[in-house]
Amino acid sequence: ENPRDVYSYEWKDERGATIGTDSNINVFSGGTYRVTATTTNGTDCEREETIVINESDPAILENSFVTIIDEGNNLGSTNNLSISIDTISNTIGIGDYQFAVLNTDNNERFPFIGFQEEPMFENLEGGIYQIIVNDKNGCVPDTTLLVSVIQFPKFFTPNGDGDNDFWIVKGANQTFYPNASINVFNRFGKLVAQVPIDSEGWNGIYQGKLLPSDDYWYNITLIPADTTKPSITKKGNFSLLRK
Repeated sequence: ENPRDVYSYEWKDERGATIGTDSNINVFSGGTYRVTATTTNGTDCEREETIVINESDPAILENSFVTIIDEGNNLGSTNNLSISIDTISNTIGIGDYQFAVLNTDNNERFPFIGFQEEPMFENLEGGIYQIIVNDKNGCVPDTTLLVSVIQFPKFFTPNGDGDNDFWIVKGANQTFYPNASINVFNRFGKLVAQVPIDSEGWNGIYQGKLLPSDDYWYNITLIPADTTKPSITKKGNFSLLRK
């Protein structure tokens, strides 16, 4: 009650064994600890405090723990792109964790309310996402992992307004897919664009001329850097809309 007084201290662990007699102590395992402070002026007045130590570590997160449902695979409905982390079959650590994902293409955290306890994120757009696993008790650092969520846009509007001016495969870059072929054809089967994977995308121009609003077709092969994953081969169409 009077911090200017002099006290003796006794620290005990869960077994009741004395583990220290200084005013502070370092402990190296979780558990319940008790400290008793006693006056040294002959009154032998005592106060006791119980302290609970919860252990934690940064989470363990491997690619094999993560399931991606996107337009590059056939795992589920591609109308709902999602990222999920299997924390039931895999041990990610001893801490109390929460989860978030960050779309590194636009640096907007999804969902916008921040971290959540459920390791499942749905209704995503295509992009390169950073999964973030955070310890609720503040143990640092956070654990992060980059993953690719593939999406083939259904249209683009190359009108120079800075919004959706290019057609590009979302979630594909050279880090994840070092070998790629992205070809665009008009409705007559004529090749009108070959799109480098790390470029801005196709701007709707062929040989210096603006192509008209119409449907166009793509033929895409993406070969992943991770050799345990299959190559992605996709054919489909999208619309060029001039407004």
